[in-house]
Amino acid sequence: MRAIAQLWLLPCRQMPLLGILAHLLWMAALACLVWMTPHPADAALGAGLLAMGSWFWHLGLATTLRGACQPETFLLPAFRRRLAAFGLLDALAWVGLPAMLALARGVPHVPLGAALLLLAGAMGFAMGVERWVSLLFWPLLVLAGWMPGLAGVIVQDALNSPLTLPLLLLVAALLLRVALRPMLQVADRPPDASPLEGIALGRNVGTGTAPRRSALGQRIEGWFDAIAQQAMDRALARYREQPSASRRRTLVRRLLLPHDNAAAIGLRIAIMAVFATLYVVVALHRQHFNATVVGAYAVLIALARFPQIGRGMQRMRPNLADLYLTLAPTTRTEYQQTLADALLVLVPIGTLTAVAYTALGIVLTHATQPGLMLLVTLVVATGGGLVALAVHLVGPQHAVGRQLVNAAVLMGTMAVYWGGVWLVDTLGYGFGGGLLALVTLGFGLGAWFAAQREYQRRAPCFETPLA
Repeated sequence: MRAIAQLWLLPCRQMPLLGILAHLLWMAALACLVWMTPHPADAALGAGLLAMGSWFWHLGLATTLRGACQPETFLLPAFRRRLAAFGLLDALAWVGLPAMLALARGVPHVPLGAALLLLAGAMGFAMGVERWVSLLFWPLLVLAGWMPGLAGVIVQDALNSPLTLPLLLLVAALLLRVALRPMLQVADRPPDASPLEGIALGRNVGTGTAPRRSALGQRIEGWFDAIAQQAMDRALARYREQPSASRRRTLVRRLLLPHDNAAAIGLRIAIMAVFATLYVVVALHRQHFNATVVGAYAVLIALARFPQIGRGMQRMRPNLADLYLTLAPTTRTEYQQTLADALLVLVPIGTLTAVAYTALGIVLTHATQPGLMLLVTLVVATGGGLVALAVHLVGPQHAVGRQLVNAAVLMGTMAVYWGGVWLVDTLGYGFGGGLLALVTLGFGLGAWFAAQREYQRRAPCFETPLA
C-alpha cells in the first residue's frame, strides 16, 4: 500500500493546487449525492462537479506518471502490478463509489452517468499523455457552442438510445489504450532536444523525462530538425569561407536557437495560420466579433516564447562550457555579450510573428481598422519583446519567480496594447502612434540596455542546475 500511496501523492506534490481543487470537487460532488434530493437537476450538478474534478485530476496524474514511467522504473519489484492496483483504486474512488451512492439514493440514469465519469477520467488521462487527443474533442466542443440546439437534441436522443452506454465504454477503453500503450512501453530514451528550440510539441518536458510524441508530432519535428541542420550547415560553410564577427554571431544563433531561421519561422507561421483559420472560421465567425482582440492575442503568442529563455539557459549551463571553450573569448564580458547579441534576434522574430498573425486575423475577421491594429501590434510587440527578453535574461532563477515576472510582463503588455489602441484611435496615427512608440520603445530599450549591462557584469555559470 505504501507504493500505491506514493503514486497517489505524485500529482499532489508536483501540482498541489490541482490536487486540492480536484479533491474539493470530489467531496462537493459526494455531498450533493448524500444530502441533496434525488432530483435529476441535483444529480446533474453532482455529476458535473465530479466529471470536472476527475478530468483535472487525471490530467495531472497522467502528466506526473508520464515522467515516472521511465525504462529504469520498470526494474522496481512488481511496479506494473502496483500501478494496476492504483488504477483500480482510482477508478473505484472516482466512478465506483459515486455510482453506488447514486444507486442508494435512487438517482436516475446511474449506469450512463458512471460511463460518462469513466469517459471524463479517461479523456483527462489520455490528454495528459498524448496532447493530440485534445484535438479529437475540440471540434465537438466548438460544435456544441456553435449549435446548442442541435447538441441538446443529440443529448436527449442519446439518453434514450441503448447504444449510448456501450459506445461510451468503448471510447473510454480506446482512450485508455492510447494513453497506456506508450506509457508502459520500455524503449531507449530519445536524444535530448535543445532547451531553446522554437517548437512546442512536448519535447521540452523537463530534465529526466522521456517525451511522448505522436506520429504527427514526430513528422513536424522532423521537418524543423531538417531545416535547422541545413541552416547550421550553411552558416558553418559561410563562416569557413570568410570568418567575420557577424558570421560568427550567426553561427552562435544557429547553435542556441536552432528553429529560428527564416525557413523554420515561415513553417511555424504557416502551421499556426492553418489552426487559426480553422478556429476563426468555425468558432469565431460572428457578426459582432471585436477584431481588435486578434492583435492582443497575437502579441501574447509572440511573448510566449521569452519565458523559455530563463529556464532554457539554466538547463544549458553544462553545454555552454563547450561553447565557451570553442569561442575562446579574451574576457568573460565578451562571452556574455556574444550570448546576449545572439538572443536579441528573438525580438524582431517575435514582432514579425505578431504582425503576421495580426494580418491573418485582419483578413479572416474583415477588420474595419487594419492600420490601427498593425501599428499598435508592431509597436507593442517590439517593446514588449525587449522587456520580456530583458527580465527573463537576468530575472529570477527560481520557477515561481519566473512565473510571477512573466505574469507581470504579460499584464503590463496587454495594458499598453489596449491603451495604445485608445491612443491611436483618439489622437490619430501620427501623433498617437508617435507617442505610443516613444513611450513603449523608450521603456523597452531602456530595460534591454540595463539588462544587457547586468548580464555582462555577471560571471558565466556552467554548473548543473539543481532539480
